[in-house]
Amino acid sequence: MGWVGALTSRPPAQCLACKHWQSPLDRTDANAQQGVPTQVCDAYPLPSGIPSDVWWNRVDHRQPVDGDHDIQWEPDGDMTFPEYAMNLPAAS
Repeated sequence: MGWVGALTSRPPAQCLACKHWQSPLDRTDANAQQGVPTQVCDAYPLPSGIPSDVWWNRVDHRQPVDGDHDIQWEPDGDMTFPEYAMNLPAAS
């Protein structure tokens, strides 16, 4: 059987390797059914959460991005910035 279709998976968010990201598993307020953003960080706290352009790697958050409270991407421990993930088109 040959391969049919296109590659559909996207690289992980740059945020996952950042020391400022707050895992929804560690937060007591993470409840998508209540309309609370599940992806937040020190730069993008509640109530708005991480903008989709940052989360989906459409912008490089090592540089300032509007509304980030002067907090940019920094490595979490020995993590490195996922260069392969940058400048992707909008999710379909």
